[in-house]
Amino acid sequence: MTISLYLRVSLTIIESPLISILNPEPIEYSFETCRLIAQKIDQRYSDYLEGNILITSVLTQTDDLILYIFNRHIRDIPYGISLDLDSKIPIGGGFGSSSAIISALSLALSAITGKTLQKKEKLIEETSYIERLQHGKSGIIDSTAIVTGGIVYVNPFHTIKHENLPGEWWAINTGKPESSTGECVSFVDQYFSHSNIWTEFNAITNQMMDGVQKQDEEKVYSSIRTNQSLLQAIGVVPQSVARFIRSIENKGGSAKISGAGSVRGEQAGLVLVGGYNPQELAILYGYTCNKIKGEKNGTMLAENLC
Repeated sequence: MTISLYLRVSLTIIESPLISILNPEPIEYSFETCRLIAQKIDQRYSDYLEGNILITSVLTQTDDLILYIFNRHIRDIPYGISLDLDSKIPIGGGFGSSSAIISALSLALSAITGKTLQKKEKLIEETSYIERLQHGKSGIIDSTAIVTGGIVYVNPFHTIKHENLPGEWWAINTGKPESSTGECVSFVDQYFSHSNIWTEFNAITNQMMDGVQKQDEEKVYSSIRTNQSLLQAIGVVPQSVARFIRSIENKGGSAKISGAGSVRGEQAGLVLVGGYNPQELAILYGYTCNKIKGEKNGTMLAENLC
């Protein structure tokens, strides 16, 4: 499901053969520097695959991800480009910020270089490929949801999109997790890769999607509660967040972490809440709360960019 927090990428052609990133602080990179940084990132990712470093050591500098995306297009750029990035999406908390920046910048660059990323399928593939640098693996759930918008059900055989989610929903930001998505993925792989619990996850996902298709609020809410209990079983829900979710359930609502969660600390990023207005409770816990407004279009070009 897509939340209507947005990220906007604006590209401007400049005379100097440079990549200029305007925010948060203006900085410029030569094309050669961009290439070298991308090569080093690829080498570090190879080191990660060989077990020599953690996934958190692959992207080490603030602009690494942006420069890696630029490098995918740099051979087709005969001029300099200035990047202005405006994002309302919390970073590193399960809100899909990495998929958002990858898909938005990749689509904008493809528009000015003539690359074929205008089709959603191609953009999903590109976004998923680059996102492996953040999370260790090339997953398609975040990239598909961000690129297509709406409510997306993904399995190995097909993708189903729905535009409406039954019931009322809120997004709670519990704070940036101490452990990255990549760390959580590695933790779960280490301890649960051969567990039967994934059969339960698949079953409850199918049940949830059935509720969405039938616009059955109670079935969706029940599925959310069951999914949360499974997430707690694999150890990615911090205790304070678990208490918050139990309070929601005790008041008749449903809630679950939505993202990787965390294997350290007391923050878990995004928590999805349905069937109960959690604003007052969120204030008590020091969390921010936003009513969810679905976004149906996903990553797209502004008309004046084409």
